[in-house]
Amino acid sequence: MISLNRLPNAVADEQVVHVLRSHPITLWWLFGGIAFVVLAPLAVWTVLPSVAPELLADQPSQALIMLGGSIFCLFIWLFLFQSFLDYLLDIWIVTNKRILNIEQTGLFSRTVSELRLYRIQDVTSHVNGFIATVFDYGNVEIQTAGEKEHFVFENIPHPTRISKTILDLSELDRKQHLDEAVEEFGMPDTSHTDQK
Repeated sequence: MISLNRLPNAVADEQVVHVLRSHPITLWWLFGGIAFVVLAPLAVWTVLPSVAPELLADQPSQALIMLGGSIFCLFIWLFLFQSFLDYLLDIWIVTNKRILNIEQTGLFSRTVSELRLYRIQDVTSHVNGFIATVFDYGNVEIQTAGEKEHFVFENIPHPTRISKTILDLSELDRKQHLDEAVEEFGMPDTSHTDQK
């Protein structure tokens, strides 16, 4: 569970409602890449003696082949590791007061965006394709009244349920901010009186 003490710009009376990451099924290509890195060198080493036996005949050629294969595997592993970190560290946190978008870009760069719930104008969920429908994942797009027009949660599980939760939380937060504004300006609260 995410600790509220470590969230940036903590807000009073804030409670974490959802901590979201992309659906694990979106990592299928990462597992394919790992299988490729493991199987490709074995396949090359198995096929090479029958295709080009002269390359393995002397020590310098064997050393160059091993060096080239090692460099290739190292770069592929680095790319796969960076992709896994990107998946693991891209987090969307929904609280009862705001939404945090923590996005890892590269190995040493992170962007944190914050959105107050009362600023939300519209929330839309998108589920596109057969696999996304079967595994129930998709995008949630949030439109705000602020400078940033779109706030997108990409490939998250249960997007329809999450979008409904965000809309409900934004209505509650908007009502609370309205009540606070009424109290602050000393205006009588007419929203609770019956009109005849």
